[in-house]
Amino acid sequence: MYVKICGITSPADARLAVSAGADAIGIILYTDSPRSVTPRRADAIQKAIAGRVETVCVTTTRSPAYLRNICRLSPDAIQTYHPMHVPDRFISVSAWDGIIAPPEGADRLLLDASHGRGIRLDPAVAKEAIADASAPVVLSGGLTPSSVAGVIQSLNPAGVDVSSGVESSPGVKDMHRVQAFVAACRGCSP
Repeated sequence: MYVKICGITSPADARLAVSAGADAIGIILYTDSPRSVTPRRADAIQKAIAGRVETVCVTTTRSPAYLRNICRLSPDAIQTYHPMHVPDRFISVSAWDGIIAPPEGADRLLLDASHGRGIRLDPAVAKEAIADASAPVVLSGGLTPSSVAGVIQSLNPAGVDVSSGVESSPGVKDMHRVQAFVAACRGCSP
């Protein structure tokens, strides 16, 4: 089970996600979010965990110039919310609401109608989307340490992604919640 802790805003929180056993961290850039960081901060976060987990730069931008700035950071993956050409050297993650046709050409799909607002996903939509998708589907939206095991067991996604569900305040991860989330994911993986 792929586990991503998203909305990482500090090197300390990145190290926390790694020590808890996450597979990936998400760093938000060029996005209207309290979790969005500057490229300089994103670089410091990546350096703090130097190759220990997958780094995913997340953006809602439609600007090719901003996307080029993200590419210069050399993350492992780039997650977009709008059709953008992500260079082949990166894992391409396309956010998707599960209702319209999925974006083509993505290496991974993030099923997320929430856009970081912590709104729970619709299980019926998720089940159908996972069945119809041609790429691995990672679920996001309203997941918490207490809900994630049930979601994994009922929907069997390729992975899960959490941000606000493991925070003490927007952009600040809570050590106990992060650890509990990852443990719940690992405890119910097939």
